[in-house]
Amino acid sequence: MTKMADANDQSFPSGEFTAFSTAKMTYFMLVRADLTRADIEAFFGDDARYVALTKVPSVELHLPQAEAQIAVPGNLIAKFANGKYKVITQAYYHQNFNEPIADANGQGIH
Repeated sequence: MTKMADANDQSFPSGEFTAFSTAKMTYFMLVRADLTRADIEAFFGDDARYVALTKVPSVELHLPQAEAQIAVPGNLIAKFANGKYKVITQAYYHQNFNEPIADANGQGIH
């Protein structure tokens, strides 16, 4: 399994992700061009059979009762405690996790 500390990508802060992982709420894998099948099996466990590692390179998730997701190098794959997965792009992260809360005038809300 790739640890965020080992594969720190400057587009994602490591502290917040480390906090989630330490609390065992969520595990993260940074998708890299050099991922191996062994990396996939270590991260996904029994669900690895539903994950394809393609030559693009990309990681394709085709889990039962879930929409297919594709991750490319630079994306994160989040594995939640409930067994679900989410591909997190830099844009998704910055839109949903990093945007300041502001009013219509751009002023911070307290």
